[in-house]
Amino acid sequence: MNTLNQHTQPPLLELRNLSVSFQEKKQLAVDQVSFSIKPGRTLGLVGASGAGKSSIARVIMRLLEPDSGEIFFQGENILQMDSRQLTTTRQRMQLVFQEPSASLSPRRTVEQTLLEPLKHFAIGNTSSRQDKIRQILQTVGLDLDVLQRYPHQFSSGQQQRIAIARALVTNPDLLIADEAVSSLDVSIQAQILQLIQTLQKEHGITFLFISHDLGVIRQIADEVAIMYRGQLLEQAPADLFFSQPAHPYSKALLSFARGETPVHLTDNKWRLERGRTRTDKTSSCVFVQNCADKMPVCDRLEPVSYNIQHKNQHAPEPHCVRCHIYNEADTNET
Repeated sequence: MNTLNQHTQPPLLELRNLSVSFQEKKQLAVDQVSFSIKPGRTLGLVGASGAGKSSIARVIMRLLEPDSGEIFFQGENILQMDSRQLTTTRQRMQLVFQEPSASLSPRRTVEQTLLEPLKHFAIGNTSSRQDKIRQILQTVGLDLDVLQRYPHQFSSGQQQRIAIARALVTNPDLLIADEAVSSLDVSIQAQILQLIQTLQKEHGITFLFISHDLGVIRQIADEVAIMYRGQLLEQAPADLFFSQPAHPYSKALLSFARGETPVHLTDNKWRLERGRTRTDKTSSCVFVQNCADKMPVCDRLEPVSYNIQHKNQHAPEPHCVRCHIYNEADTNET
């Protein structure tokens, strides 16, 4: 796909102020998250366990209902779709889970697994479906002799290829990969990442790639979005994020990825915290307890998102950060 066209096209997927809570709306898992992905691009969504990444994936697929917000897919709000509209849309959005052994039915052969979504969405006839699953197996690098075998007869890497094949068989425009390589060893992980990059290059598929591993994100993402305790703290083109991270949390994550002790945390101690309860949602920054760069305003006012202007750089997408450091009025407070 032409790069210029990618940047001038409207987003394929757009989230606006999405919020999700659990336990009778007491536990705030996702807090006013907004982002978008252009067609043919990969957004790497990064954060620790409990940051809200998987909740976002499940809401996009309508496996979970949000408290508020909007989700637009190809310009249509999927949260307002009826069951028939949603079925049509789900054919164009697919989800690949972390554990392929858990997401593949042990009672179904590979052939039955790949035929199931084609039957569910009433795609093709018996002959064309057989042609389709053989084509998809070739796409993901598997031989036809796997069709009559069961998931337990394959390695974890082969199982994930089967899971990706099942996701691809409906010709989706968007593929959500939720920690799709985190359970694989390094060599198999590299093969799956190469496969995903090939799929994007040859088929123009858009990816929301969820991971806690910045090394993986660096290999595959066009843009990076960083989550912490349910909030999106930074989003930037990947090259800018890795060369000029803005948020203190992002800087700490990159220090960890390099095997260094972060200098961006209070007392160099890491206090891993999950989402907040609604009663904990106070007028302060979610990262204030860990931040060595905090200012007085951070304890009493939750920051908004600011756009960072980079001199002599023309980034295809904005660099946004949710931090008072980038607001001159806040910085000048005493």
